[in-house]
Amino acid sequence: MGAWGSKPWESDGAADWFAEFFEGIDVDARIDAAFEYDDEYDQIRAAGYLLAVLGRPTVWPGDLERLDDHLERGIELLTEMIEPDSDFRDLWEDDPDVVAAVRDEIAALEARLEGDDDDDDDDDDDEDDDFEEIDDFDVDEAAEDDTAEDNAPDEDSEEDFDDEE
Repeated sequence: MGAWGSKPWESDGAADWFAEFFEGIDVDARIDAAFEYDDEYDQIRAAGYLLAVLGRPTVWPGDLERLDDHLERGIELLTEMIEPDSDFRDLWEDDPDVVAAVRDEIAALEARLEGDDDDDDDDDDDEDDDFEEIDDFDVDEAAEDDTAEDNAPDEDSEEDFDDEE
């Protein structure tokens, strides 16, 4: 087996599987389309997420020679989105959680562009941190959030709830 690390994407078998999985999908064209207009915020963020998750040489299903260009464009667009007077921030009413999430997305793309976790097998702790930053979805926290939402008072009873405090 040709493996160079312990991550799920760090083996010849995984690289082959990724190639077969994405066969027939023109990933580069789809990323280009998502990045075509700088006000398609949802598409830009979704494409940026895919670049962060799949933007490793052994996983990337597109043209490797274009990967850095995609990463750079994603960083550029996401950075523009969180500039102080941007329409994106107005749309989200300067929500600090959203701005922080976009900053995290930018950091993930910058890490991919710098190759922080592609060639550095000696520092497994940093690799674990990179993986967690990109895929930081906490199932337990999400379940708690869902439970809290299910048990939250509806709009009609919210006024009564405020009075009790």
